[in-house]
Amino acid sequence: MKTKILLKLLRMLGGLLPPSYSRPFGAAAKRLRYSLARRISPHLGRNVNIEKGAYVLPDTVVGDDSGIGVSCEICPGLSIGQRVMMGPECLFYSTAHKFDKATRRFEGYTDVAPIRIEDDVWIGRRAIIMGGVTIGRGAVIGAGAVVTKDVPPYTLAAGNPAVVKKSLLD
Repeated sequence: MKTKILLKLLRMLGGLLPPSYSRPFGAAAKRLRYSLARRISPHLGRNVNIEKGAYVLPDTVVGDDSGIGVSCEICPGLSIGQRVMMGPECLFYSTAHKFDKATRRFEGYTDVAPIRIEDDVWIGRRAIIMGGVTIGRGAVIGAGAVVTKDVPPYTLAAGNPAVVKKSLLD
C-alpha cells in the first residue's frame, strides 16, 4: 500500500516539478524525485536522475550515474546499467497482449520478458524498447527506433524495426 502511494506521488509531483536542467529549482527537483524513487525501488544507484514525468517501479534497477528521461514510460523487469543516458519520451514494454486463437480474442497479457540495458548506452528520443531485449554495452539507439531484437555492444541501431547501422569501434 505504501509503495502504491509513493508511486502515485512520484508520478503526480514528479510531473509538476521542473526538469533537472532548469534553473533555479532543477537540482532540488532532481533530489526530491530521486528521494521518492529510492523509497519505491531499493535498486537505484548513486547519482540517478529520474526526470520530470518519469518514474520507477519496485523492481526497476538503475545503475550509478544513469537517468530515466523526461516523460519516459517504463515497465516491470527493466534493468538499466551505469552511465546510461536516454532522451525524452522513451517507451519500454516488457509485456504484450495475449491472443487466444480458439476464441479469437485478446485475453490479458503475456508474462514479463525483462529488458536489460547494459552500461554506457545512449537511447535517443522516443525510442521504443520491446520485451526480452538486451542492449549491449556502449550501444547507441537512434531517436524513434523500435528495438525488437538484441543490440550488440558498441553498435548504432536505428529504424523501425531497429537494425544495426554500424559498429562504433571502426
